[in-house]
Order: sequence, then structure tokens, then C-alpha cells
Amino acid sequence: MYDSREKATLDYESNLIDARQEGRQEGREERLANGEAIGRVKTYQELIGEKVTSDEELSRMTVDQLVSMITKLQARLRERNA
Repeated sequence: MYDSREKATLDYESNLIDARQEGRQEGREERLANGEAIGRVKTYQELIGEKVTSDEELSRMTVDQLVSMITKLQARLRERNA
């Protein structure tokens, strides 16, 4: 009985470690995607010649919001170059 309890405890701890590592990896990937999107927003804003949004303000946005902003900025740049 002691062995099965000890095994269950070790399995539980192992699962917690795996979950933490997976969470960290997902967090890294999200930060990377967010950082890339912020860089693209700032680049498009510079190309268009508009005021560049601060890193602080952009970092509060979700990746989806940033992608939407990028799409709008791309359209404006295309219109300007047409």
C-alpha cells in the first residue's frame, strides 16, 4: 500500500512539472508572437509616416488585436502606394 501511495505522489508531482514546462513553453511562444506583431505594427506605422504607438500600449493588446491592426496598416500602405 505504501508503494502505491508513493508512486501516486511521484506521478502527481511529475504531472505538475510537465504542466509547468508546457505552460512556460506556451508563454514563450505567445510572447514571441506578440513581440513579432508589435515590431510589424511599428514598422508599418513608420512606413506610413504616422506616430508610432508605444511599446507599453502595444504590449497590452492581444495578438489578435495586433494582427487586426497590422491588416489595417497594410491596407493603408497599399492605398498610399497605389
